[in-house]
Amino acid sequence: MAKRLAIAIYDAAAALLCALVASCALVTPAFAYIDPSVMTYTIQAVAGVAVALSAVAGVALRRGRKVFMRILDIDENSKKEYEPDVHRVGETALAEENADEQAPTADEQPAKNRKAAYKPSMKERFVYGLIAAFFFVFTIYFVAPLEIVAGASNDLVYSMGDVWWTLLLPDLGIIVAITLILTLLRGRAFQIALVAVFAVGLCAYVQALFLNVGLPAADGATIVWADYMPMQIISSIVWLVILAGLLVFAVLRGRRAQGVVAIVSVFLVVVQGIGLASLAITPADNGQSEAVNAKVVMTEDQLFTVNPKHNVIVFVLDTFDTAYLKRIERDFNPNILDGLTGFTNYENATSAMIPTRFAIPEMMTGQMPSFDEPFSVYTQERYARSDFLDKIYGANYSIGLYTDSLRISTLSQEEQYGITSKTVNMHSLPNSMMNYWGCVYSLYQMGQYRDVLWPFKWAFWYYTDEINRALVVGDEATAPEETIYLIDDVRYYNRLCDFGLTFEEGDYDGAYRFIHLLGSHYPFSYDEQANFIGDDQSNVFRQTQGAMHIVYTYIDKLKELGVYENTTIIITADHGYWTIVLEPIEETSTPVMFVKPEQSAELDAKPIITDEKPVSHLDLQATVLDAIGLDWSEYSSRDEWAGYSMFGYIDPNRVRYYLTTDSEPDLTEVQFREYRIDGNALDWSNWHETGRTIDAQK
Repeated sequence: MAKRLAIAIYDAAAALLCALVASCALVTPAFAYIDPSVMTYTIQAVAGVAVALSAVAGVALRRGRKVFMRILDIDENSKKEYEPDVHRVGETALAEENADEQAPTADEQPAKNRKAAYKPSMKERFVYGLIAAFFFVFTIYFVAPLEIVAGASNDLVYSMGDVWWTLLLPDLGIIVAITLILTLLRGRAFQIALVAVFAVGLCAYVQALFLNVGLPAADGATIVWADYMPMQIISSIVWLVILAGLLVFAVLRGRRAQGVVAIVSVFLVVVQGIGLASLAITPADNGQSEAVNAKVVMTEDQLFTVNPKHNVIVFVLDTFDTAYLKRIERDFNPNILDGLTGFTNYENATSAMIPTRFAIPEMMTGQMPSFDEPFSVYTQERYARSDFLDKIYGANYSIGLYTDSLRISTLSQEEQYGITSKTVNMHSLPNSMMNYWGCVYSLYQMGQYRDVLWPFKWAFWYYTDEINRALVVGDEATAPEETIYLIDDVRYYNRLCDFGLTFEEGDYDGAYRFIHLLGSHYPFSYDEQANFIGDDQSNVFRQTQGAMHIVYTYIDKLKELGVYENTTIIITADHGYWTIVLEPIEETSTPVMFVKPEQSAELDAKPIITDEKPVSHLDLQATVLDAIGLDWSEYSSRDEWAGYSMFGYIDPNRVRYYLTTDSEPDLTEVQFREYRIDGNALDWSNWHETGRTIDAQK
């Protein structure tokens, strides 16, 4: 009894140890935003270690129990019944034993009598083939695209939770096809093919984990693949070593290779599955209402409506730099601004932050980061700190926000709802708006772009807007309220021509529209009349003129409705020209700033004038609020980030501040540099680095 009690205590201690480890999963989680495209690999590594340690712990506890039982002199098999050993008896048995002693050795036997080489049965081929096929497809065609979607949730119109199901049937079909092909093969051919399928999947896994250093961002920029030759060589060598090594192993040790394929495949599927599951887990809704938890998307609803009383329209033509404008006026079209009657050209303008993913939220909130707090705190609280949209909403203005760069997906559902509920165009849509086959094609393209070796990445290269266009139904006849808004200038122009502008419904006192277009940003795909001529078939100067043509068409529609005079229009860019570098900038970055206030028809008919007033994107919120007739004084009371209405007085000696971003080639932000602009922003000698920086990783 004492011995059995000791064993019981050991078993209880082992169970308690397991429970203590498992209890770590029950602690209160701390939520923080970490880039999924980076974090998922860490999760996979941790999961792999956890699985390996679990196996080791299980073996250690089991063997420890056996050792403990030997010390206590306990036979765990004492009460088990066994059949007695079989012994030969009689003369027949003795004759057989003598015959065995005189039998020839294996080398002396005829070849036909030797033991046949191992050949897996059909059942074995099916099981092994299924495991390898599942690992191959799961790695490249399920995990890879979904991890990319999770990491790009701010930029894509659908999230991982919206698209994962579209991959199930196509992936299943590929798994079945590969499994059947492997099952039909026999002997050595089966073993080599099995290892080949596994090896490609393993290479893709290694590629994603270690070999995608410097992978070009999916932002539409033309890529010179020859610039990445070192990584192409390294990637090719690694793939060649893995493939050759495993295939040689399959030839020499076919049966053992099958076991390795099965064990490693299952292990890596578990590891990747844990990493993917971590991306899908979301905090509980904490009792929030159904409206708060509803899936909200940005639609074209009210994109082509204005208010008969008063309007404030903001056009953001991405990357439209004043330097581009001056080059167009000098070399291509000196009359490009003739259509902006009643406008003022504030050519001494600066941005506040760069690039788009920081500039647009600043334009929506008027909030800038602080040098005294982590940058992550700023990104999570910038909307909560701002009352800009609240004031417009409180003035009984309808709000339409049309951009892919709000950057609110990391906020809580309640905070997101607090923003989207104030708009007329952000609401739920039926799943029928998803383009199923376009979604599958795009997901496969993204997954293969990430996982293939470098020399073949060009074949699967994509950019975000291209993916977004493929994800949604592109029927031109679909009503705006049922159409997801995408930054597609040619589409916007065609729909503007088809739908025109009409008056909005509802008892609003005015309308605020924020319309973000591609403008001067690559890829350059349309001409001066906004006709699509093919990706990279245009250039920045032709496309910029085409963007202005789109704006002129909108202005003409306003005039047709008779509301041009009572409409304030601001035409700007989210930022000027910039390059992805880790070093300080070496030239100016000055977005265009064309502004027309609500004014008489006589003033609206006058040609555009140029004003050297030192303005900034920091002035955007004050100018909009001033146009609506609201108090904007809080913006002028700030320190270096002060903002003023462009319709009022601005000190000609004003000093402006600007944050540029040091980024890795894959657009990973490293830090923000502050520049002091003392004088005309078009003169590089007036730009001075202050020495103050903000760590973008904190």
